Amino acid sequence: MPSQTSPRPGRRPGPKPRLTRQKIVEAAVDLGIEQISVQTVASALGVAPASLYRYVESLDDLVGAALEAVFRSAPLPDPALGWRGYLEAEAETRLDLLVRYAGLLQKHHAGLLAGIAARRFDRSVRDLVTLGFDPDEAVLAVDAVADLIHDGATQIARIHDPGDPERLSPELVASLSRYSPEVSAAVARIAADPHRHLRRKLALVLDGLTARHPQP
Repeated sequence: MPSQTSPRPGRRPGPKPRLTRQKIVEAAVDLGIEQISVQTVASALGVAPASLYRYVESLDDLVGAALEAVFRSAPLPDPALGWRGYLEAEAETRLDLLVRYAGLLQKHHAGLLAGIAARRFDRSVRDLVTLGFDPDEAVLAVDAVADLIHDGATQIARIHDPGDPERLSPELVASLSRYSPEVSAAVARIAADPHRHLRRKLALVLDGLTARHPQP
């Protein structure tokens, strides 16, 4: 008959694995940016909320570290793609991040995101300069693509009803009712495949850049 002090099958006796800042940040990213709080991260790790403050200074420090980790996990494109391929790849990466981590669109994270996004913006501009753009044109190109993708991701987030992802949002349904039948049908087709629509808008921007800066 086993002793009452025998460890449960599958469990190892001894202290819990040591908490680290990296583990805390990873747990925050896994939860999703919009779900981050000291309480939710502590619960995910099975520790007391107060124990996190040995590794993070504040909620802003935790959110900032999570945002940094998200962007660090998405490397910039290879300039060998050429400037158009570079911008197309960067647009896809940005869209993926904004759709997958919906919290990146939240306004109260804008200040924390600004520095991280600025470093990525700076590197992208410098890469375009190496591909033949002058600095002003490089800033114009990167800024135009970043704005387009951010706006597109925001629109994608508003297409469906948050309470029922299978249904269109009440705001979109109301908008469709204001259009003529032809326009309403076209907008409904866009809502059915918003990623394709966004890529077509990106192509318009890149076609305009091609007219200003032909590829070699």
